[in-house]
Amino acid sequence: MNYAVLRAEDFALQALRRADPGLARAPVALLRGEGRHALAAEVSPESGLPPGLPAPLALARCPGLLLRPRDPAAEAEAQSLLIAAASTLAPRVEATAPGCCTADLRGADPAALGRALRLLPLELARAGLAVRIGAAATALLALYAARRADPVLVVERAAEFLAPLPLDFAEPQPGQAEVLAQWGIRTLGQLTALPRAEVGRRLGPEGVALWERAAGESERVLRLVEPGRTFAVEWAYEPPVEAIEPLFFRLRRFAERVAFELRAAGLAASALALTLLLEDGSDYRRTFTLPEPNTDVDGWLRVLQAHLETVRTAARVSGVRFAAAEARARVKQDGLFDTGLRDPQAFWESLARVGAIVGEGRVGTPRPADTHRPDAFTLEKPAPAVAPAADAPVHPPRGLVPRRFRPPWPVQVAWAEGRPAGLAGPELRDAVREARGPWRASGDWWRPDAWARETWQVELAGGGIYELAREGGSWSVTAIFD
Repeated sequence: MNYAVLRAEDFALQALRRADPGLARAPVALLRGEGRHALAAEVSPESGLPPGLPAPLALARCPGLLLRPRDPAAEAEAQSLLIAAASTLAPRVEATAPGCCTADLRGADPAALGRALRLLPLELARAGLAVRIGAAATALLALYAARRADPVLVVERAAEFLAPLPLDFAEPQPGQAEVLAQWGIRTLGQLTALPRAEVGRRLGPEGVALWERAAGESERVLRLVEPGRTFAVEWAYEPPVEAIEPLFFRLRRFAERVAFELRAAGLAASALALTLLLEDGSDYRRTFTLPEPNTDVDGWLRVLQAHLETVRTAARVSGVRFAAAEARARVKQDGLFDTGLRDPQAFWESLARVGAIVGEGRVGTPRPADTHRPDAFTLEKPAPAVAPAADAPVHPPRGLVPRRFRPPWPVQVAWAEGRPAGLAGPELRDAVREARGPWRASGDWWRPDAWARETWQVELAGGGIYELAREGGSWSVTAIFD
């Protein structure tokens, strides 16, 4: 197979329903024409009506029918989604017609291509666009296969496939159809059974072209389109919205298209940027760093939803900008004894929800900071795999082990002969039997948050060895030695 055709039937109606959540399960018809001449050109299956009925008659037969005009913006967005999906099969793609794309598959890996053809209709169906895919040796034959697919059809024996197809597939001219009907020709197989030269002698060059279309041999050069490379979208709401449901529905639709564009380019999203344009002219911006580059739309939306549920704006939302920062998808092999996450998706989703509550940058794995500042640490992204525990040290630790108090205990310190002589505080009150110190340290003098610290180790009369620390002129008990 050299070509694949993606075809969405009733494309204008599908695009309209994909853009409007209120039409998802309702009987809908697209209007064509005006006034008394308006027709229900495309109808949804829920209506139970044939296409092409006059609008008044369609309403009489289906009282709950919703009549809607075409939505060019929704069709353009659905066409962009279809092009992006076709580009995941091969980089050479033609926008053949509204709701129809042709991909040149020559040079693609047959094994990977077969799996992609099976999965693509399911992915597009989740994105609100039902398609049929045909694959064959020529673009025209692939188009015929797409019209017969359910939902995927790969044509390997062209003659057997074409033989029973109606003659209308080859699109004969009215005069040609009348002549062929008089000859008793009603299928493509019956026409191609006649010698091409004899058909040309009686019907002229147009008859030869018809015979070639009936045989699926018509060749043409694809008019290629350039796939999207911005990975960003922007849309407006008219009227503005103030609830999360319509905002989130449209956000999902555009995120699905961006994910396909990233996959077509062999990339993934490392971060998501969301901007809410408000009715009063201001905006609300937020960037979400993903745990690892991916194109998982459901994972994206769980991160965005967890945050949007906590957002309160001063005005209604009149528009949205959504962008994905592209990056190469990471491919790595865990160690033989590493332990991976049992449910990575649930783990990252839980982290995103916690981050939405406590704030960005407050969730992660603590790591000691590269400084002498006591208790300084940074939060890093948790590792996707847990490494095995380190071996025990050859020499066991020596000396007393401090157990930290978090937060430290505030105390008042009594002095005698330049040493702490007694402690008085809510948690600790006793005389000092022995004291050692001071140990002084400081750092980051060039920064606004410079620090200086003085510590002592004291043994109390009632027992116990503690660490005292002074920072900013106040004393506290920071640890006890076990």
